[in-house]
Amino acid sequence: MTDRFRFVHITDTHVMAGGAWRIRGTDVDFDTDASLRRVVDTVRRLDPAPAFAVLGGDLASPDLLHRERTLAPSEYASSYMRLTEILGGLPCRAHYLMGNHDNLEAFNLALRPEVLKDVPCYYGFDHGGMHFVALDSHEPGHADGVLDAAQLAWLERDLSAHRPAPTVVFVHHHPWPLGHAWMDTMQLRNGSELMTLLGRHSQVKWLIGGHVHSEQMIQRGGLTFLTTPSTCIQLAKVPGATHFEPGPPGFRVVDVEDGRLSTFVVYAR
Repeated sequence: MTDRFRFVHITDTHVMAGGAWRIRGTDVDFDTDASLRRVVDTVRRLDPAPAFAVLGGDLASPDLLHRERTLAPSEYASSYMRLTEILGGLPCRAHYLMGNHDNLEAFNLALRPEVLKDVPCYYGFDHGGMHFVALDSHEPGHADGVLDAAQLAWLERDLSAHRPAPTVVFVHHHPWPLGHAWMDTMQLRNGSELMTLLGRHSQVKWLIGGHVHSEQMIQRGGLTFLTTPSTCIQLAKVPGATHFEPGPPGFRVVDVEDGRLSTFVVYAR
């Protein structure tokens, strides 16, 4: 028997100190700080309040202001500082994932100071009789993602040790094509390997991701894959084009009762 509780999935915050995000193909600058503050304010008004939040990756993105070069970890510090200040307004604790725009060393210094700076960000945690797994699909210098052999071996052990508990897995990159030609060039390269592994563990019913700046739900076999909109700009499917829209910022609410999940997306208007 599991408890009744709620959590939220917040992703692709893209906080960037020192500038605003110029929306691709336009002359519009978007304030990712302001949009995240709107999401945090909306989360604070949820009733019932969430027990925890999962931050799904692409949390700080100063690299979007300097596409001509690779930034040093120290150049991410002010963006992560701003991120933690904004997230301090959440009414619950937060768990973090890495995305392709994040920097591991700066990420760990700001968000996981208890670990060494080069420790990858994959782990499990428990709440209310359920098990949760955060995966790290980040590969430095790549927009797509991958789960290395060590992480997959760890995941097999972790899921084997938690077979009795209903389990939710989080990953930043999508494991199979979602029908968007541009984003599907940046998916999880070994997504089929992940799905085969998860298929060996019947307690895993849900996989939740970010990265694609849009809301989707896909069911394959006994597993449901969800993507959550960004807290900033959204990606629309336009035939033959990549089209971004300036919000509204969104996040996902997940209600849990007796190991079963019901979920909906909230847009902070």
